[in-house]
Amino acid sequence: MQIRLTVLAPRSGHAAARACDVLVTAPAGTALAAVASGLATAASGSEVSSTVVLYAGRERLDPQRRVLGEPPLVDGAVLSLSAPADSSSYAYEEHEEAAPARLCVVAGPDAGGVHLLHGGQIRVGRSADADVPLDDPDVSRLHCAVTVGEGGRVSVADLGSTNGTRVDGAPVGPHPVRLPVGALLRLGESALRLSTGTPAPEPLPTAPDGEGHVRVTPAASPPQPPSGPVAYGEGAPAAAEAPRVPSPRASSDPGPAGHGPPTHGPTTHGTGFTGESGGRAHGRDGQEGLEPGRTEGGYGTYGGVSGPQAGSGHARVPGARRTDDERDTQGGDDQAYAPGSSRRVGTPPRGTRLPEDVEHARVDDGAPSRRRGGIGAWARRLTGGRGEDVHEPEPAEAAAVVPGAPPAPERWPDPAALLLTALGPGPRLWERRPGHPEELAIRVGTADRGELAAVPVTVGLREAGSLGLAGPRPRLNGLARAAVAQLAALHAPADLEIVLISTERGRSLQTRTAEWGWLGWLPHVRPGHGQDCRLLLAYDREQATARTTELVRRLDDSPLGPGWASADPAAVADATRRYSGPYTVVIVDGDPGSSVLRETTARLACAGGAAGIHLLCLAETPAASPVSPVEATYESACAVSLPFRECGAAALLSGDVATALRLLRTAGGRPAGHGTLAVVDAVSVAWAERFARALAPLRAGDGTTAPGRPPVALPPSSRLLDELGLARATPASLMARWESAPDGAVVLGTGPRGPVGVDLASDGPHLMIEGPAGSGRTELLRAVAASLAAGARPDRLALVLVDGAGGERGEGLRPCTELPHVSTHLVASDPVRMREFAQALGAELKRRAELLGELGFAQWVARQSQEVAAERAAGPRSPSAGEGDVDAPSTSTLRLRPLGRTRTEAGPPPLARLVVLVDDLDALVAPALGSPGRPAAGSVVRALEAVARDGERLGVHLVATSARPERTADTELARGVRHVVRLDAPPVVPSPEEPSPGRGRLLLSDGSVTPFQGGRVTGRIPRTATLRPTVVPLEWERMGDPPARRPVRELGNGPTDLALLASALERAGRVVHAAAPPGL
Repeated sequence: MQIRLTVLAPRSGHAAARACDVLVTAPAGTALAAVASGLATAASGSEVSSTVVLYAGRERLDPQRRVLGEPPLVDGAVLSLSAPADSSSYAYEEHEEAAPARLCVVAGPDAGGVHLLHGGQIRVGRSADADVPLDDPDVSRLHCAVTVGEGGRVSVADLGSTNGTRVDGAPVGPHPVRLPVGALLRLGESALRLSTGTPAPEPLPTAPDGEGHVRVTPAASPPQPPSGPVAYGEGAPAAAEAPRVPSPRASSDPGPAGHGPPTHGPTTHGTGFTGESGGRAHGRDGQEGLEPGRTEGGYGTYGGVSGPQAGSGHARVPGARRTDDERDTQGGDDQAYAPGSSRRVGTPPRGTRLPEDVEHARVDDGAPSRRRGGIGAWARRLTGGRGEDVHEPEPAEAAAVVPGAPPAPERWPDPAALLLTALGPGPRLWERRPGHPEELAIRVGTADRGELAAVPVTVGLREAGSLGLAGPRPRLNGLARAAVAQLAALHAPADLEIVLISTERGRSLQTRTAEWGWLGWLPHVRPGHGQDCRLLLAYDREQATARTTELVRRLDDSPLGPGWASADPAAVADATRRYSGPYTVVIVDGDPGSSVLRETTARLACAGGAAGIHLLCLAETPAASPVSPVEATYESACAVSLPFRECGAAALLSGDVATALRLLRTAGGRPAGHGTLAVVDAVSVAWAERFARALAPLRAGDGTTAPGRPPVALPPSSRLLDELGLARATPASLMARWESAPDGAVVLGTGPRGPVGVDLASDGPHLMIEGPAGSGRTELLRAVAASLAAGARPDRLALVLVDGAGGERGEGLRPCTELPHVSTHLVASDPVRMREFAQALGAELKRRAELLGELGFAQWVARQSQEVAAERAAGPRSPSAGEGDVDAPSTSTLRLRPLGRTRTEAGPPPLARLVVLVDDLDALVAPALGSPGRPAAGSVVRALEAVARDGERLGVHLVATSARPERTADTELARGVRHVVRLDAPPVVPSPEEPSPGRGRLLLSDGSVTPFQGGRVTGRIPRTATLRPTVVPLEWERMGDPPARRPVRELGNGPTDLALLASALERAGRVVHAAAPPGL
């Protein structure tokens, strides 16, 4: 078991707590005490001799009772030394206190925050002193105050901000106004929404597996956006239905536009706007741009409304200025030029200045919407034609508001909803399964659309192929984090893997690992296609070459074949459309490095969709502005990253402070059209790390629990003696097991909830083991023999061993002959010996039938036991001369007789249970031509058939293995067997990460299936160092290297577990005077 933890050292003065990421390797069930000192040493940097005190959040952990791999000690957990961690600086609490309301930052350059409102005044602003800080340059230092009064009534008041505060489009002054639940609070470029703290969505069922992971069951039917009027919570304003515009995808020509099939019917959520055109507005970037809420060229799809809202609420008073102390330090002067004027004015909404008539129309709720060109105009511009404008449909009526109704689900969740989904885990976790209409769709920002505010702007990777992101580094990283978080939250690791290539030499390794360190916690970066690495991360050229080579190999196996790099674009588009997953998203951060990597990533960006490979290319450039217009910014991005030019869509950050975004469709390596203007959705590093840690332990599973031991992941190998409770096989422990274990009990190995086995006496009577060559079936049969011997005395259980392959496949069952219970061992290579064995086995069955008469074996044994008990209850008879343990006293001294003269007590019944173990039964049923045992194989098979047919009543059981089940399908054993073991085939390419042979499933007669790892019994005694828990610092930059090849070390010249068990069994048998069974 390996889990990754973060340990915080105690704070020193005002310095932040030192955090150390560690990798803990330990057997399942290891107590925290075994690694506590190692964790303390890793965090503090020196040896710790005092008592180690560890906290998880505010809870002090008991090192003896807390077990590694079980909550809270799961993958991604944060522990602190000596004192609880300061939640203000390192908050990763899984369970927050209940609050009457919460304020979620649903859009903007610092989106994703979820702030609990417990009461009193909460100040919102850009200052670090604010209760809700926002990294938004258009927000004042202390912008507004939200107050939770008595009875849970929430109000908001402006604190003299420069750019104003609005609630659902209505301006807010210094006097408090009510902030209803579901209302949209607009500050600068940020959008916040008020929601109630309860009731929270029902979380998905989860179950810890004891290996550091939590099995979660995704919702069977994920919530879908409604197709009609939507009801919102009490006090929420009505949301206008968005007009529907036909998508280019609806035509016979799929085209590059759009990202999903069109939906029909009015809806207030999940509305898609594709391929629109409309009036122009001069933006801050100096280019003629689209009005916010417009699209040109098919990309920049407008998605579902992120909640109930009316009015844009984002028009700003012309000429508004920010004070000098509110100017952004990174973007310089944060004001823009007004059209036709040299005077600087306040930052306009969405990074662009709208025409005056549009401003008034958006402020006045009753104003009619402007008539704008639609899909027809878009198609005519695309083909170069002219014609009359096709006007867009008018907005529909507002949806009804039903008090108390919950908000409808959003098609494109905002960052705050994603965080709550990960922390829950919420019902929308991994909802986009193969075939989902929004598969690989990414929300990059929001734009106002008439009366609809903060409408998501999305792009589909399946249609775009790859997406380029360009802009200043801080905001660019925030946008990339938001995009990757969406993919990870909505797509399961089995359906999507994420690869990082960050090898740009212009930035130091420390900088790159700090920017992308959060990504390593996601389960999506774990190799799932046999990649030779620990995580799908590449921070140097060698790692990047290995990652791209793996991707190229997948494209070579795609329908395009090895010539995929020169394939026709139409063929690539057709193969991409036919591909159905799983998918791979490759993050190419900046320049890949060498010329080979540049060319390879460029080819992957162009044709990777044919194998489900889509690139997210990041290029650091200045923001689009009058100094650097859109075309110049695009060319700068292409110069930084060669694959950027091959992306089918590009998102360019624009504006003085890079909070606006222009989403462009590209064609032929050039922008096509002016694109869509929006406000960027970006998240912070702290938000991304908390989100990733919440997902770190989650694994898809059935999510069910059962009483008793919790289910755990199967280990790569299992030791049978450990499962039998005989880690130190001694005569005393064996005699204790003989008294407690039922007759015929067989332990096969380790299962999800402990040892897995069957009882041949009560559940049997026979067992079939099927598995191909190399699956470990012979070793499992040896484990069956050892398990039977460990559960019964030699005089009560006899074992008969048969090697059906005649010794041609190794030692076979010969190591088991050391067990004192073995009476006969047959190697099917001598016809004479084989015929004698068949006759002897048949005679034994006949003898048992005559002895038992009409009784069954269990009834006969019970009657014999009653007779012995009655004889003992009658009391000892008077000893005659020469009998008894005491000599007749001729004097007053008593003398004991010698041991040989002592009368033995009545022994157990003279009929022992007999188990016949046959390895390679298929070689006996269908012997190979030229096999030495072929002439007598039929007689042995007939004797075994008699055992399978009559053995249950006679106390004779048959356990056989078969490498070719089709050859043994017509045997009596195959037709009447109740329990079957099916072993997995060995891997084609052996790897240290693969489990040892013996992994399989036990199919019981009631239809249940139990996976298990077969217990090994012929291995050498393991070295103690192999099982000793270890704690090592985690080096994220090296996680892309191949894993260390460390085979399990054993004592090469020591005895095997089977030899130790046989020796202990022999000594225990002598102690209880249990004679070895006679041969057949």
